[in-house]
Amino acid sequence: MTTKPTSANDVLVYIPNLIGYSRVLFSLASLILMICFPEQWVVAAVLYVSSFVGDLFDGMAARKFDQSSTFGGLLDMVTDRCSTAGLLCALSKEYSENAGMVLLFTMLIILD
Repeated sequence: MTTKPTSANDVLVYIPNLIGYSRVLFSLASLILMICFPEQWVVAAVLYVSSFVGDLFDGMAARKFDQSSTFGGLLDMVTDRCSTAGLLCALSKEYSENAGMVLLFTMLIILD
């Protein structure tokens, strides 16, 4: 019995990558709410936390379904970095009158 080689299209629809796409959407939605609609902070926080909970489940799914891929690893890493940087930018905007806090958030972006 021969197995079909994995194609790039197959990798795009791996279960962990589908979870990763939802993480990107949750992160973007949360950052838009944080910056444009700060009164919706509860919804933004739920979406942001949901994105990082998805990080737990995409790793579990990758191991369970044996669907680890370079693309999935890259998607996961970039989503984590962009989400963190976006949160720190939103916090810089929120605390823009406090130079010390803006400096702290800027330094944390650089460290990340």
